Amino acid sequence: MKTQPAISLPQGVRDILPEEAKSIVRIEAQILSVFERYGFKMVLTPLLEYVDVLSLGMGENLKDKVLKFIDPSTGKVIAIRPDITPQIARVAATRMRDYPLPLKLCYNESVIRCHESRDGKSSEVRQAGAEYISSASSPEADAEMITMAIVALKETGLRAFKVDIGDVGFLRAVINGLGLETADQKRVKDAIAIKDSSSLEAILEGFSKKVNKDDKKLLLNLTAFYGEDEVIKKAAAVTKNKTALGSLENLRQVIDIIGKNGFKDCITVDLGEVRGFDYYTGVIFEGFAAGVGKAILGGGRYDNLMERYGSPLAATGFAFNVENIIAALGRNPAP
Repeated sequence: MKTQPAISLPQGVRDILPEEAKSIVRIEAQILSVFERYGFKMVLTPLLEYVDVLSLGMGENLKDKVLKFIDPSTGKVIAIRPDITPQIARVAATRMRDYPLPLKLCYNESVIRCHESRDGKSSEVRQAGAEYISSASSPEADAEMITMAIVALKETGLRAFKVDIGDVGFLRAVINGLGLETADQKRVKDAIAIKDSSSLEAILEGFSKKVNKDDKKLLLNLTAFYGEDEVIKKAAAVTKNKTALGSLENLRQVIDIIGKNGFKDCITVDLGEVRGFDYYTGVIFEGFAAGVGKAILGGGRYDNLMERYGSPLAATGFAFNVENIIAALGRNPAP
């Protein structure tokens, strides 16, 4: 008698059955329709890349989540993409080098990330995203991307959501201005990330000879600089760092443009956000919906990425987590 083989899937992936598949296709179509209205054009990138090429554009948080194997025909290390943004950067810097700027590109594909099942996340993530590549950064481009993300979320029928906006350039300027060693900077940054003012104060007390009172006050306030756009004015009032002030002014302009577009009630400002600290260069943003503990979108400005692929251009982009949007719609159905 034959033994029935075990029929299962690898950890972190799943079949999507007709009812849910129909919802996914509908949501993706609504998002892509908004992208098209804003002038973004679809590109399709391969599931596989050489790992050394893909690694050029990955943040440190993804490098240990890459599924890799040896190509038996060449002996080279191949990776299954954990993120699509580096692929867009590669395509823009090589195949589309002679296209007129700005490049407005979008995609709708899946990525594979290893080891995320341990914390309850899926290893396979469906993403619909967009990237805006230009000769120089501008608050107008940042505001357009955030506005487009808000419009797309509304198009799906989602209502109870907020997009948190910060500027990693501001926080980087403040922390770099302290004159601390890299390890000590990380301790400060990690305390800010979890909004732990008590731990941050204790850390700063240990640097009392290096960190002056004004910087200490600013850093402690960063754990509470969250809410409406007046927090930008509060932050500007307690820093003399010119680079940090420049980042705050850029962020103010972005917020103003979003407000003029009629979406100020959809956003909050978080000056203590450190997500992608070593990857992003300016404005960052992340979307959350009521009843869902995971982000429904994430993105920001990454002006250093294109140069790694041989094209020194500015870029900003974001991606929706489609399945998290569907979860949010299930908890907050449209009226």
